[in-house]
Amino acid sequence: MNSSGGLGDYYFNGTAAGAANTSGAADGISNLWPQSVRTEFKFLELLQLYYTPLLVGLGSIGNILSVFVFFGTKLRKLSSSYYLSALASSDTGFLVTLFGVWLNLIDVPWFNKDGFCQISIYLTMVCSFLSVWFVVAFTVERFIAVRYPLHRPSMCTVARAKVILISLTLLALALYSPYLFISGPQLSHDTRQNSTVMYCGLVEEWTELASLLNHVDFVLTLIVPFTLIVVLNTLISRTVWRVARIRRSMINNNNKIVAPGGGSMNHHHQSSVRNNFTSHNTQKMFQSSRRNSGGPSSQTKVTKMLLIVSSVFICLNLPSYAIRIWVYLNETLQYESEETKHDVVILQHYCQILFHTNFGINFALYCISGQNFRRSLVSLFCKNKKKKRSRREMSQTTVLTDFAGGGRYGNSMKRKHTIQTDSLLSIREDMT
Repeated sequence: MNSSGGLGDYYFNGTAAGAANTSGAADGISNLWPQSVRTEFKFLELLQLYYTPLLVGLGSIGNILSVFVFFGTKLRKLSSSYYLSALASSDTGFLVTLFGVWLNLIDVPWFNKDGFCQISIYLTMVCSFLSVWFVVAFTVERFIAVRYPLHRPSMCTVARAKVILISLTLLALALYSPYLFISGPQLSHDTRQNSTVMYCGLVEEWTELASLLNHVDFVLTLIVPFTLIVVLNTLISRTVWRVARIRRSMINNNNKIVAPGGGSMNHHHQSSVRNNFTSHNTQKMFQSSRRNSGGPSSQTKVTKMLLIVSSVFICLNLPSYAIRIWVYLNETLQYESEETKHDVVILQHYCQILFHTNFGINFALYCISGQNFRRSLVSLFCKNKKKKRSRREMSQTTVLTDFAGGGRYGNSMKRKHTIQTDSLLSIREDMT
């Protein structure tokens, strides 16, 4: 965004409402501020010029692949897959608006046009809110699954996940609807270059309402969700660690079975008891896994993956929100030196780059930390190849079988030629 409105206008654009706007801010500010800081802004401009489209492209592809994996494989049976699919969708929406803002850097000023400006800010607010609260939602679900495992089958269901996702989406759409009419293209006079600059920002007569909404957004997208995520992640980690310690203790006790008379059992009998015990538990665990769409080991893997996702979410968002808190609490910022203002704005830009990265990194996190996700991703691509191969083999077998069935030996020849055909196909595959 190009703006000459100074720090007040900039810090509106440093909030969630204008998180995407920083892609073009460096260029505008660097033309208005002293020469001593222009080099730093030029570096930021180059960074955003090349990094933003790369992030938008790869991040959007990764998010779309994530949705296909969660809905196109066995993972669709898990309620957590619906939360992560919704998160991928909201992240993609944010990246799309970010790309529209980035076009300003290559002299395609769509973001500053009437209509596009309002919709971009509105979608940025909605997607930012939803991304935060979708993370909170699956964190709460993981907390219930880990802390109260007996309630998981009844509370952590796909139907409940759909209701929560729809409710959060409707709330976001209604809550941020005022931004459709309190924002729009604005004209600002550049006194240094004696020219008029068009930028997308707040309509001046709605400043008080915008300030109120900004305070509400500050609480809803920072204070409440971050507190919940940190507290719940701490409790989940403690519970997972405690369960792992108890499991190790039980395994050690099973390896030290002692006879009722006080003496040690002979090695053969001890091994027999242990093998029978392990076989029985393994069978029960497998049956439970089949019934609940994932046994204890599967649930632990899902929990660890979601812990990593929510923790990275906090790490990438916290710097940007910390700057917001600092500016919000420091009411005397406008009276400080120009050099301090420049440093704060530059730091804010770097923090916003981290903030933007959060919307395009989850696919990589799933691949790194999620073993089930990696397997499902591979099976998604291999499934189509196997189907084509199976159809081709079936077609060839059917043709040759029908041909063999035309002889006088009837069904016996059919069976013989079918077996021979299958053998030839397998030999041909081994040779290739």
